[in-house]
Amino acid sequence: MPALRSLALPMAVAASMLGPLTACSERPTSFPDRDGVIAAQAEWCAALAKLQRAGASWEHLNACKAAYPTSSPTYLRAMTSCFSRRMEASTESSPDRSQIILECNDEVAVKINPDEPTAKPVIDSRCARMARCEKIPVADCKAAFSKLETAQRAMFTSIYNGAGRYEIIDCLDNASCTDNEEAGRQACYKPTSDELLWFPD
Repeated sequence: MPALRSLALPMAVAASMLGPLTACSERPTSFPDRDGVIAAQAEWCAALAKLQRAGASWEHLNACKAAYPTSSPTYLRAMTSCFSRRMEASTESSPDRSQIILECNDEVAVKINPDEPTAKPVIDSRCARMARCEKIPVADCKAAFSKLETAQRAMFTSIYNGAGRYEIIDCLDNASCTDNEEAGRQACYKPTSDELLWFPD
């Protein structure tokens, strides 16, 4: 089955395993931005099909539309525009897709609002974990987070859709503390960041 491909977070993601999760509330079956994600994914799929010079006859079109990425509609639409533009402008016969994605990620992240209301629960969970695991006061954590560059703050919050943010928050809230808490926090993002964009295998 075609897989979702990852975008690298601005800092290294830990490869180490987290401790077992504790019991948590049942996962919601739907999120308010679901229709927007589906619509944005359809635009992404159409762009990939166009790049393949296949249009509606592209063999992966149905699988692409059936995929549900973890990116927010705003982020996915911006990535669609950037990725298409850069791929079409490339003079190479086989453009380096990974490099273009990284370049687009840098371009798009600075334009995403990191202070929208949906970002707050993620910040709250990050800071609650830091208070629990590192004894860093929540107020100090939030103050430090607010001083990060816009793109960094967006990469931790606003680039993800409701379902993606839920998974991140669930891990931050429930995963055991680790000896390396920076790595522990980043590991909570990895499964979600691995599914930001869909490409066929």
